[in-house]
Amino acid sequence: MTNDRKPKWEISATISAGNNAYTAAIKYRTDLEPRLQPDELEQLKANNTELEARRSGQTEHLVGQKSKTISQGDIATQLRNNIVSIRNIVKSNSTATPDIIKAFGVGEKVNHTISTVVAGGNIVVSAYKENTAWSNNAGIIETDIAEISHLVSRLTRAEELQGNAMFTRKSKTMDKNILQRAVEDEVSKISALGQHVFLNRDAAVAKLFEDLIPSINKVKTENPTKNKNITEENVTV
Repeated sequence: MTNDRKPKWEISATISAGNNAYTAAIKYRTDLEPRLQPDELEQLKANNTELEARRSGQTEHLVGQKSKTISQGDIATQLRNNIVSIRNIVKSNSTATPDIIKAFGVGEKVNHTISTVVAGGNIVVSAYKENTAWSNNAGIIETDIAEISHLVSRLTRAEELQGNAMFTRKSKTMDKNILQRAVEDEVSKISALGQHVFLNRDAAVAKLFEDLIPSINKVKTENPTKNKNITEENVTV
């Protein structure tokens, strides 16, 4: 097997294929996800975005991305305070049974780590759904839970943005050819997996994944001079 890591396709064809592969993989994520690594699709998206930026001479503004996550700590603090407040209502209510107290997580520590706060928020939301009537009688209403759900969602999105920034930083350390080849390899992998998964289930979807690979004609059209030279080299004797 060759160890040549030069790009296989023209850069514009690679970027287009990367976008199409990401879109297709997200659309059929349920079917493909068991065959992919947890961060694989986000890595493809980040690599492809960075490749497109390099082609156009643009730079990735990580400072802008960081500014979107700068309030992450504030969101976590607000969510933690809401959790503690709801649990105080539960703990202070004389009709709260041991099961209800446990369901709301009363007595469990909620530190300032993102994962712990998000988990605590989800526990409160689940407890409310399971004990809605009691909660309403205790003064915990839908608006309280909606606020907690909203904060959990915002915090989760902030985590995703921060993760994307990490992926982008990783991408920026790559040589341009290596970066492009990484996108091409991922497109090829997703194409093959999609064809396999839908082989006997949906011919049209299988064809969609097959078509993720840029055709030779498309590559020739994008750079006819280069491909003309290749053709001439191939027929030289």
